[in-house]
Amino acid sequence: MVRREDDGTITHRAGIMGTVLASGTVEPGMHITVHPPQGPHIRLQRV
Repeated sequence: MVRREDDGTITHRAGIMGTVLASGTVEPGMHITVHPPQGPHIRLQRV
């Protein structure tokens, strides 16, 4: 996903990072829990 900011800069927004606590198959309808990281969000550099 690409987005143009109000100041004209382009922001690339994509990807999911996470830590898996248990292995197995995730299927539709299963309950998952998401814990956002604490602290400020820092924009990553494109690689």
